[in-house]
Amino acid sequence: MDALTKIGMVMLSVILTVMSLELFAKLMAPPVENPRYLQISQGYENLAQLLQDKYVPKLAYHDYYLYSLEPASTKTVTFTNYFGARSTPDSVGLAEADELIWMFGGSTMQNLETEDRLSIANQMAVELFRNTVRAHVLNFGVGSFQSSLEAIKFQDLIRRVPINEIPTTVIFYDGFNDANYGLWFGAGNIQSDLSRKMRALVEGDYLRLASYAFSQFLSRYSVFWKEFIADRIFYTLFRVERGQREDILTKTVSSYVLNIRMLGAICKELSIRCLFILQPLVIYKDKPTPFEEEFIDSEGKDHLEFVKQFYRKASELLDHQQYFVDLSRMLAESQESDFYDLGHTSPFAGTKIGRALAKEVIGMRINHDLAPLNGSRSYGRVAPKRRSSAASPPHCRADQHQS
Repeated sequence: MDALTKIGMVMLSVILTVMSLELFAKLMAPPVENPRYLQISQGYENLAQLLQDKYVPKLAYHDYYLYSLEPASTKTVTFTNYFGARSTPDSVGLAEADELIWMFGGSTMQNLETEDRLSIANQMAVELFRNTVRAHVLNFGVGSFQSSLEAIKFQDLIRRVPINEIPTTVIFYDGFNDANYGLWFGAGNIQSDLSRKMRALVEGDYLRLASYAFSQFLSRYSVFWKEFIADRIFYTLFRVERGQREDILTKTVSSYVLNIRMLGAICKELSIRCLFILQPLVIYKDKPTPFEEEFIDSEGKDHLEFVKQFYRKASELLDHQQYFVDLSRMLAESQESDFYDLGHTSPFAGTKIGRALAKEVIGMRINHDLAPLNGSRSYGRVAPKRRSSAASPPHCRADQHQS
């Protein structure tokens, strides 16, 4: 056998091995979606389309608050070019609005468990319209954000937008990530893998960054590499560092409470209504469904107890903070399966949560008139108009889509 034949045999063996590994990876790769999410979404007619659409928007870098999803438009999910806001199709136009509402939160506010029109933010706009409040709602929810990153993004946007686009009301919808990240990464910290990537860039650790970039590049083209190799390299390069346990609960609560108080002071100075929501969780349901009980039983008791203590202490310390609202038990009496994990919800739960948020906004409007901001609160018109109750509501009601 000559040298050329040997080389050909080796190359053929390599090709066959790679093809076999790729086939194995495709057959054995774990499902992309959380199986519990798929189970709770049975009866949601647009599920197949949503599962295609939700991965179309990609992350884009932003100064100060790091990232949001870039503009993209699909049949069920749309992100706009307005600082990464998700579309709320039943909002009124800015020039017609009584209220300009900004909403901040993590993945639970971003709400990619459902389509644009059934999202929490959009369903709040629908409910406000039913109550003769014409709202222009901007959903700035971003996966993995907690109150610290939201505070940074809020301040950055306030500096950047024109005076007529400064909101009348801002909603911060938190608790889930603040508690979890405090336990996992330390009080007030972001995900440690993100901070370690930035540290490597700032400190010039280019070998680490190059290794990560090469691994991610291979993941685009190899299922085997993506499913069986890339994560191992990632966790070796950017190992997740858990926070120190001593006083972690006290420090985590303090970080959240101080964020709320600082944001409240900014809102007061700028004549903005700020609504701080402690979001609902499955552990606060009176009678969780068997499906929800399955998750609760599978989760670590120490984790759940930490979250409960965080909620209790934060609520106690913020009890007299203006417009702080503990909605942790908002779904307490619901007999439906609303949660598939601690805080993420079914495709239909946005209706209930949106209604509750709309109620709080209406209450704030009654109790807190806005002072003029730099001489004007109008949005390109003489004064905000209120439509009569005879106005027709938007076409979309999520009630019709409940299974």
